[in-house]
Amino acid sequence: MTTYSDILYHMGGVPVMFNLPFTRDSKYYFVDPARGSNTNDGLTPDRALADCETGEDHCTANQHDAVVYLAGATGDTLSAAVTWDKSYTHLVGVCAPTQVAQRARLHYETGTTAASPLLEITASGCIFKNFYIFDGIASASNLINVQVSGGRNYFENVHFAGGGDTTQAVDGGCSLRLVGSEGENTFVNCTVGVDTVAASTGMMAMRISGGTARNIFRKCNFTMYAGSTGAGFVEWESLSAVDSYMLFEDCMFLNTGTSTMASAFIIPASVPHHRRMFLVNCWAYGITDWDASDRSILYIAGGTATAGGYTGFFQASAVT
Repeated sequence: MTTYSDILYHMGGVPVMFNLPFTRDSKYYFVDPARGSNTNDGLTPDRALADCETGEDHCTANQHDAVVYLAGATGDTLSAAVTWDKSYTHLVGVCAPTQVAQRARLHYETGTTAASPLLEITASGCIFKNFYIFDGIASASNLINVQVSGGRNYFENVHFAGGGDTTQAVDGGCSLRLVGSEGENTFVNCTVGVDTVAASTGMMAMRISGGTARNIFRKCNFTMYAGSTGAGFVEWESLSAVDSYMLFEDCMFLNTGTSTMASAFIIPASVPHHRRMFLVNCWAYGITDWDASDRSILYIAGGTATAGGYTGFFQASAVT
């Protein structure tokens, strides 16, 4: 009888459907929250583990091991913060590749109140694909959903969904935070934010700190339901938040809330002009201005825009 494992494997045990790097030492650990058990070894779908954090524990750094999350009616409920700290170790969800709320999902367990960020990625050289990570419990101490301090990671079709409760959607909260000087991460077809909870002043879809450099976002959606004009999409936490540049290409910034954002980007004064952000073919709804403070840091390509006046080919926000 042909089994799922028979279909999945060929060429020496390589799971071909995931398009991940593979070496002679690589192993794939399967996770199935509905039917798995952490007493299993996780090496085949019928011996799957119960959660992704145990899957990562089984992996060996620097040999392109991977955690394969088999989606179903049950999500991976996290009772504590998780640190992904093994470089060249990958995570991929097996589910319909929707861009919002994928069913390979990780979320806080009810009653967890002291974990921020929910997921911290300190490793480098990793691939993350096709899953949803949601932070939505009534706790003002859980403000950061995912924090990335590792570099040269690749994210595709991942939904970073923080601030899923009104007590979290406050100043200091965010769905994604980039921090550290390593940088050079790439995000493709990702969604950052939620549009189901009214965000207060200071709540951001993404925060940036620590001189992170050359991060790239392509065809990503930034979403929010602003309950205040002081909510925003992207905030620099310091003058040196971005080193060199950050690129947004073909991205959407969508605010469906009851308040129009005063500024989509929050950038402090006196930022050196060698630290810049570029928006190419991007659009926004529900904002008054891209950069209300006109810091001459945000450059836009896309012709005439209603938000913030005229923008031309890489015109600095200061000239709007």
